[in-house]
Amino acid sequence: MATPYPAEWASSESVTVCGMGGSAIAGDLLSGLMAAQKGVPVRVIREFDFPFPIDPSSLIIVCSYSGNTRETISLFRQAKAGDARIIVAAGGGTLAQEAAEAGNPLLKIDIPGEPRSAVGYNLMLLLGALNKLGLWSITQTEVTASLEAIANQADRLAEDWPSRDNPAKNLAMHLHEKLVMVCGGGLFSGLARRWKTQLNENGKVWAWHEEIPEMLHNAVEAYGYRPQIKEDLSAVMLQPNLVDDPAAAHYQVAEQLLKSNAIPLHLVQPPEGLEPLGQLLTTMIMGDYVSYYLAILQGIDPSPTPNILLGREHLERLADG
Repeated sequence: MATPYPAEWASSESVTVCGMGGSAIAGDLLSGLMAAQKGVPVRVIREFDFPFPIDPSSLIIVCSYSGNTRETISLFRQAKAGDARIIVAAGGGTLAQEAAEAGNPLLKIDIPGEPRSAVGYNLMLLLGALNKLGLWSITQTEVTASLEAIANQADRLAEDWPSRDNPAKNLAMHLHEKLVMVCGGGLFSGLARRWKTQLNENGKVWAWHEEIPEMLHNAVEAYGYRPQIKEDLSAVMLQPNLVDDPAAAHYQVAEQLLKSNAIPLHLVQPPEGLEPLGQLLTTMIMGDYVSYYLAILQGIDPSPTPNILLGREHLERLADG
């Protein structure tokens, strides 16, 4: 199959996704998907500098919705100086311009909206690149089934469905005015972060995420203390279908510890019969709708992110001296 990438890139032993905010979330989802399917290892960097020496035999994918994210541009320039294998995903800006000048493959992010609304689009761009390189494979049947499942899920969660028949509305009502802990493992490790960030940005809710089984080694120790906090706390557990035996045991223990400490727990699972990609995307959409309905319950427009913009303006002034 013809590919825009050099043939030796197909031998890449790992993938590093560089980005910030919504542009990095696709890397988290990719990491969970690859780990669940025993694929190429994927790590995500959210920094100005690489925390490790750049390996010329590793594939680096640099993502920025705007193409002007300072941290991401810095990482791109470092990767280029290290003679790395670089793919750029950007909507334009400085990053796209410098990638074109350097002759790096460019995946065009061509979708309107906010960076967080393009995560599914970005994930498919990354998967498409890995598929062309032979680092991951998927059948057209699985892609079609996943897209159909997404459409069905979106219809099921839409505004015109009443709360009693709409799982996203129902869950939003349970999470309203709560501190929310989102946990997930395996395929859904990165998805737990996605839910957390959507609750923050769209729902304007205090939320954090935990990974299973890691939370069993630290977070659970706090459950029996500070009962005044537990009154304001709710937990959301994201669980894939057909998890293997060790993972199933971890989920079971995490659920038991939450319930035994009287912490309200809401289990979220994808529709039955889906392959990993479909499970990931349908459960992601569930979180997107929950965050939207949480904003509506508060009488807030979910789209604007004034504090994020204010922080960016402060950083730009500091950087400009």
